[in-house]
Amino acid sequence: MKRAAVVIVTYNNPAFLGICLASYKNQSYQNFEIFIADDGSRGETKAKIDAYRKILRQPITHFWHPDVGYRKAQIVNHVWRSLDTAEFPVVINVDHDTVAHRRFVEDHVRQHVGTDNLLFMGRRVNLGPWVTQTYNEENATQLNHGLPWRLIRAALKKDVEDPNRVIRIGPKWLRSILGRNKVPDLLGSNFSISNQLLRRVNGYNEEYKHYWGEDGDLFVRARNSGAEVAGSRSIAIQHHLYHKMLTPDPVAMENYYKVLLPGRDYKICAQGIAGSREDMTQVRVVKAGD
Repeated sequence: MKRAAVVIVTYNNPAFLGICLASYKNQSYQNFEIFIADDGSRGETKAKIDAYRKILRQPITHFWHPDVGYRKAQIVNHVWRSLDTAEFPVVINVDHDTVAHRRFVEDHVRQHVGTDNLLFMGRRVNLGPWVTQTYNEENATQLNHGLPWRLIRAALKKDVEDPNRVIRIGPKWLRSILGRNKVPDLLGSNFSISNQLLRRVNGYNEEYKHYWGEDGDLFVRARNSGAEVAGSRSIAIQHHLYHKMLTPDPVAMENYYKVLLPGRDYKICAQGIAGSREDMTQVRVVKAGD
């Protein structure tokens, strides 16, 4: 199967990032590298990444730029720009507040067999505040294997949203019968995209400089470009650690809904992987061994 780049977006939460990284220790599919897209975190994040370079088999490359507000699109594009299409034909994108099932990488990569034109969208199990605080870097890998007792307790306490998503359903025909093979839109914390397709639509639209909208904008361009768009609620399983959610910015929402207007042939953004206006001299890249 194809080699993958796992891109983790982070900002000033080394505790969650450590839990996220820990979930990649025992992945069933090992042919991947990790790239951290850091939107201006303080030094504690770099220290956490350095620690995991000694723990994980996979190399970790850390991309960082100064904190000048919400600039997720810019730092992720910088990571994506660095990924050679031949070396990393599959790009998997996650957030630092997620815990991956042990077959997470495998499930994403399998969807890309035989195609270079796919956007695959997963979903996540939303953990509540009680169960989230019981997990740490040492025990989070329990979530790698389906339904641990601690999660059952949380479900009984109604501290887990959509607990049925915890169960992995392998056969595609069974997912189809159960209605688990349809996902309506792209969730930025859990999707994979063919590297060639990513470049054809020009990555994230860097005009989004406030929370919300950049993921949906990418989804619209991929769909309009004729990409294969697929998704599932029962493979590529991911758990989302609880935290207070940000409020979508009204300007970002207005910009996003403009791209959904009927009849608009929107397939590529002007400011993306190509055409970026970010000052590249401000971006710091630390590779394994540096």
